[in-house]
Amino acid sequence: MIAMPKIQHTPSFQSVQKPLRHCCLIVDGNAHRPDLFNPNTTFAHDDVLCEAMLPEIRTVAMMIAAMRHDFNQASPRIFADEADWFAARIVVLQVRTFHLDVKLCEMLHLANQRAAAFARLHGLAFQAAQIRPSLHAKRPNHVLLMECALGEKVSDNRCENSLALRPLLVKLM
Repeated sequence: MIAMPKIQHTPSFQSVQKPLRHCCLIVDGNAHRPDLFNPNTTFAHDDVLCEAMLPEIRTVAMMIAAMRHDFNQASPRIFADEADWFAARIVVLQVRTFHLDVKLCEMLHLANQRAAAFARLHGLAFQAAQIRPSLHAKRPNHVLLMECALGEKVSDNRCENSLALRPLLVKLM
């Protein structure tokens, strides 16, 4: 008689999702929207990040734009559009929700498609971002509210907070 190997049952673990980080991204100086650069306005929020201090976002936005560019032709003056920038934020910051005007639903849908294609190409995990309808009346145009699957706030200083975030970002190299 052949002895059957014992099958060990391991307890099943439910995946534990970390709470999302509710943060505010200062979007400052992207070429597709020069109106976003306004260093004089302030916006009170508990967790502020500065996009200019997170070069991974710019790099991924340009890489996403390059995926559809025909390099046999001259590059356009503005290489990456708004959907490229949102796609980069989805990939790099692991954004799950953007608080946006509902008029931007189509743009976010396109950004999710581009982010998914980029993630597939580079073997990265991907989860589409959703839109949470938001009123912008009291918020400057260069302030983006979002919820990300990243670590917690480190400092009240936006520069320190942004620099502390960099080791947690998606690495492509």
